[in-house]
Amino acid sequence: MKIDCSIDGKTLTLSLNSNKPLSLILSENIGDGAAVNHCRGDMCGLCAVLVNGKPMLSCMVPAFEIRGKEIITFESFQKTRAMKDIEKAYELVGAAPCRECYASRTMIFESLISDGVSEPEEIIKELSIVRCPCMDTEDEVNIVLKAIDIRRKRRVRRS
Repeated sequence: MKIDCSIDGKTLTLSLNSNKPLSLILSENIGDGAAVNHCRGDMCGLCAVLVNGKPMLSCMVPAFEIRGKEIITFESFQKTRAMKDIEKAYELVGAAPCRECYASRTMIFESLISDGVSEPEEIIKELSIVRCPCMDTEDEVNIVLKAIDIRRKRRVRRS
């Protein structure tokens, strides 16, 4: 089956099995630098990517669901100004995810920040897909709130 999608800003036409998981598609199509984990559906939360701006576990997304969608991986996202906002929030809060879940949590943080989600319960719920116990929920909430504030101030300065 042929599937058109955008991965990290590149429009691709892929010929593949419709049930192939996105995590394998990414590892095969974006090169050795890809930090996308393929846990074979273990749902550890370490393979989060943004699909049309929403975090999804790439091991759980079959190829047919990415047709016409925009996929952003951490490798692409980390080169953006938005990533710098999150890094600044990590610094200000004095907490950051461990090396194992850094990419996935950061992608989920970005989705929450860009959507302006500031309710602690919603933040905690969204971040619960990452099963790594390295972060305190209070720190997670504070990182999102701090990054929302950083981004708002940056936009005001531009205006």
